[in-house]
Amino acid sequence: MIFDMICAYNHVLHKMSANRLYRARPTLILPVLIIALLTSTGCFPKKILSPHYTMAVSVAADCNANSPIAFDVVEVNDKDLAKQVAQMTAADWFQKRDQIARDYPKAKSVSLMKWEWVPGQVVPDIEIPMRKAPRALLAFANYASAGPHRVKLDPKKEVLVTLARDDLAISPLPKK
Repeated sequence: MIFDMICAYNHVLHKMSANRLYRARPTLILPVLIIALLTSTGCFPKKILSPHYTMAVSVAADCNANSPIAFDVVEVNDKDLAKQVAQMTAADWFQKRDQIARDYPKAKSVSLMKWEWVPGQVVPDIEIPMRKAPRALLAFANYASAGPHRVKLDPKKEVLVTLARDDLAISPLPKK
């Protein structure tokens, strides 16, 4: 693979040298090829190329009194909306989320990811793409029982979200 990339680089240089408009540009191709090589071999940090937030989810066998549970992760970039959503209970959030999306149609004011799981379901790690750190990153779980059922997530710290019988909890994601 590396040999193929070097051959391709030499071929491009040869073609460019034939065209005098591109004679000064071979140095631009080398960094691009190096980045391509590093990313293809896994040596280049992925967070630089595509920042994302990783979250693991554990759904207890008796979660939500043995009923399916809706789970939302909300990324808020609007200052006023961030304050408002951070104060909501899960019941408020699930009741008002569609209206909030309509009230804040501006791209990236609010981004919403939704899931629903059954008790005991094995959930693969979730990667949430992010352009930048949001003003608020929150998770809501729609439990049948009363309570806030809301957690604030730190975009710089990956977590394990545990959906237990009556509430959710977060803990640092163990290193692999």
